[in-house]
Amino acid sequence: MPGIGHFYGGLLHPVIVPSHLLALVSLGLLLGQRGLLVMRTAYPCFLVALLLGLAIAALSPATAFGAETSLLAIACACGIAVALRFSVHTMLLAPLVILTAMTLGADSGVSDLDRRETFGAMLGAGLGACVLLIVVAGLAEMPRREWQRVLVRVIGSWCAASALLVLALELR
Repeated sequence: MPGIGHFYGGLLHPVIVPSHLLALVSLGLLLGQRGLLVMRTAYPCFLVALLLGLAIAALSPATAFGAETSLLAIACACGIAVALRFSVHTMLLAPLVILTAMTLGADSGVSDLDRRETFGAMLGAGLGACVLLIVVAGLAEMPRREWQRVLVRVIGSWCAASALLVLALELR
């Protein structure tokens, strides 16, 4: 985004790129639905994998091949799991979190910038992704009444439907 600086552009990157937003929101809903214990173990995995993905993107700033499709498939799977209130086992959740974070990081590369600007943009993208995931998961964990839990499931179904629509258009 011209005029706001590279750090702030990176900070807004996960919110502006639809596949990143859908993947982070649906994963956040899934983690929040599973509770605090799962959230505490998933966040460090997410952070380490995101940093690794960002390092890959810094070394090779070209867009990761198939990253958008992968993120949409992840968003669809997580959204369906949230909508059905499917209890994903922790052994399956950890690879899902790691795959999502690495794909997000690898797809957040920038080109035509000097080292300082690239570092600022990547730092902003990483921080934006982490904050978005934590906020969504925190909000999804908070509901105590049944209608609030249903609202979380509805948002999960919307994420899945949106991802499926884009994937269907991609196949066409």
